[in-house]
Amino acid sequence: MLKFFLLGIYGRVVSYLPSWFISLLCSLGEKVFLLTSMKSRVQRGMKQFPLPKGCDIENLTRKHLRFLLFLFHQFLRLRYHRHFRHRLGDVVRRQGEEFLKEALKAGRGVILVSLHLGNFIWSISYLASVYPVNLVARAQSNPRWEAYVEQMRKALKIKTIYREGAAWKVKDGLRKGEVVVFFIDQYVLPFFYGPDSRRREIVPRLARSSGAPVIPFYTLEGEDGLIILRFLPPLEGVSSSKLEEIVINGIREDPHLWFWWRRLGKANIEYKRLECRGY
Repeated sequence: MLKFFLLGIYGRVVSYLPSWFISLLCSLGEKVFLLTSMKSRVQRGMKQFPLPKGCDIENLTRKHLRFLLFLFHQFLRLRYHRHFRHRLGDVVRRQGEEFLKEALKAGRGVILVSLHLGNFIWSISYLASVYPVNLVARAQSNPRWEAYVEQMRKALKIKTIYREGAAWKVKDGLRKGEVVVFFIDQYVLPFFYGPDSRRREIVPRLARSSGAPVIPFYTLEGEDGLIILRFLPPLEGVSSSKLEEIVINGIREDPHLWFWWRRLGKANIEYKRLECRGY
């Protein structure tokens, strides 16, 4: 209880601080993280992944840890700043949004797939300010933290579909012509659940049974603090291998912006098939 009280005080203060001060806090926090087990966990994850040859793991680790702190503070800004959520359209730049708008015209809804890359918190919040958005999510193990996050999602008009028993709710949202968002990196990357996990087939099965188009999107960094929300054309022939390729390529292009290095560092699954595919 006390930590949420302190988090509330910190969030209400820091959400109104200028960007240069937040950058300073993130820089200091990065140096603290480098002295903890977080550094070794992140690096274990990076060494399991097929990153480009010659990648500077030390530098990538520093950039990633700073990004985690940055993302945390951007979460607090959305949670506590009274007016910032209404200005998301000013900081989010869209590329390829015509693919989404055109797909919604068919009335079958759209399945958007992405990964926990970049400032995905702001990108999904922007989407919910324009479209009816359902987010498929896993409930947090800590009920207080789950209530804290869910309160924010409601304020941002993001409808939550919890992963357990979600199929009929997803199909209902699609029948209403709404957007359903899956962050698929933990579903399709075999590091987490293995190459034969049934989770890898969730999105392909839903696409076949609903007839809804599947559109990938990325959240990238732009200049001057802007966010690039990039939509790709609808996929043809949705498969777990194609989704895995999308995720792998997205991480390889901007590895420091991927959220889950520390979790990958805890994974026990050794998966060599990626090397055989030439990643």
